[in-house]
Amino acid sequence: MLVSALCAMLGVAPVWVSCLLFAVAGYALLWLFSPLTTIMIATLTAIAVLSFVKPHAGAGSAVIAFVALTANNMQNNLTASNIVGMIIICLCPLSLGFGLNLLLARRQAAAALKQRLDREHTARHLHDTISNDLAYMILRIDQASHRDPPFDQNQYQRQLADLRAIAATALDHTHQAIRQLEHTDGPSTHIVQSDGETDKQVEQQRKRLDDIIQSQRQRLKSLGFQGDDILGTFDQPLTDDVLDLLEGMLNELYANIAKHADPNVWYAVTVSFDQRHVIVSASDALKDAGIQLGLGSGLERYRAIIESVSGTFAVTDDSGIWSAEITFPLCRRL
Repeated sequence: MLVSALCAMLGVAPVWVSCLLFAVAGYALLWLFSPLTTIMIATLTAIAVLSFVKPHAGAGSAVIAFVALTANNMQNNLTASNIVGMIIICLCPLSLGFGLNLLLARRQAAAALKQRLDREHTARHLHDTISNDLAYMILRIDQASHRDPPFDQNQYQRQLADLRAIAATALDHTHQAIRQLEHTDGPSTHIVQSDGETDKQVEQQRKRLDDIIQSQRQRLKSLGFQGDDILGTFDQPLTDDVLDLLEGMLNELYANIAKHADPNVWYAVTVSFDQRHVIVSASDALKDAGIQLGLGSGLERYRAIIESVSGTFAVTDDSGIWSAEITFPLCRRL
């Protein structure tokens, strides 16, 4: 009857209340048959729970339980085997509670690390897309403000259309960042692809990279720049981490050229691949040769990421000529 009543409460009572009632009922039934056994089981359960919730309190309760067992057995012949047995009895629930506490702490630490990495990724995405889009728009507006307004209405409309396209791109990147913040990654699975699927994925990834380069090239061209933009070929699909890093770094390199380089001097950006590495090179001339240009916050973040996976990020600034040589592994998780 007691078990039936408890089962009936599962539908109306909270889960923790039902579990507590089941535990109390179980100990009550044990008490009817063996009070000493019930006390022992309840003590061991308390040690395990305290060790899980508060490890120091659990250790203290285990010591108290050992002292109580020792005092209870003092009237009998207390042998070394009895002492070892009592130690094991107290250590088992203590170890169980400690182990569960450590497991929970590791899971919480892993969740906190993932959250921090997601935030850093989102911050990098915001910097590399939205802020660069807005910076380019400011450059175009500044360029237009220093020139006489065009008498040709069609040319004026084209300028407005260009600025509107930049704003639309920034808005689209904003929506992407919002979706990224709302998205919860599920468990990743490895899917074996056929040769045809592999070639298709390689072509899609190369097109994504080429679209970024051509878009940035067009932006620089509208600001009066001329240069070389070279994208090499790769045989195997890039991992999502590598592709994401490469896309963001290209956007940042081109944004730096637009902000700091001299449009009257040729620039160059090349991306090549070998069997194990991605190699990115960039060079341009500074607007003012007397200014020493560092990396800035954007590229500095990329340097930290690349060096953390055993990559290299070498920058030289010689007589106003700025260049960067960047190498990072193809198969490392970033």
